[in-house]
Amino acid sequence: MGRDAKRAKQARRDKRRRQSAPTPTEPVPAFPEKEMLRLGKTWDRAIDLGLMASGQDVKYHFAPDGGVLSVAEGKSGQVLANGERLTPAVAERLRAQMPLLAEVVTFYERNQIDNLGLGGAPQDGLSALPVPRSAGPVPAMDERALRRVQAATEELVAQGLVKEGAGMIVTPSEHGVLMAVGGRNGELYANGRALSATWADRLRAQLPDLASDVDRLQAIRAEWQDGPPRDRSMALEECNDPNCLAPH
Repeated sequence: MGRDAKRAKQARRDKRRRQSAPTPTEPVPAFPEKEMLRLGKTWDRAIDLGLMASGQDVKYHFAPDGGVLSVAEGKSGQVLANGERLTPAVAERLRAQMPLLAEVVTFYERNQIDNLGLGGAPQDGLSALPVPRSAGPVPAMDERALRRVQAATEELVAQGLVKEGAGMIVTPSEHGVLMAVGGRNGELYANGRALSATWADRLRAQLPDLASDVDRLQAIRAEWQDGPPRDRSMALEECNDPNCLAPH
């Protein structure tokens, strides 16, 4: 057998040996002990503040990068996340801090909107989660639809429910426009009507590509109504949504 043939035979043996060798297993992420201790203190504080009862069960979700999302149901049925009430601002912050658990945060945020508490919660330790979606292209503004919702909002101003020149969110859709504004009475109005559950469902049907925006507005309204009514005229003035256009 020639030297080249021997080399080829040895190469085939080496290849078979490599293929049959056991593949190394993925390293198991270290248990986030420090983060768990920190979260324990946040839950103690939630009990001290009266947000939840002592001894209440807390559910944990772990991400492979060490992120931890812990949730519990508060005394009034609201969802608590990492020791805080799951307001829209808290949800946005948690999604930014723990992108691998962003979908789970959104699940509990939607449960909060629907008054479902922790019902149907995902299993502990979810890690195979999709990367959060980036904002899509902004549709062109439908000027006719914009004039309609502006007229509806001007009627609220005429009724004294909304302050003249109040800050608002205007979001274009492939099917129209979504305009939201805070009222003097602490109400949140969308396209000229108070954002009740029935009206929110109709808006989602009319503007299906803005369903998540309607969800977010419902969560904001729920947060507002959790406290004493007050003038919310400028509450929506700041809008960080990349799919949100002026005027605000």
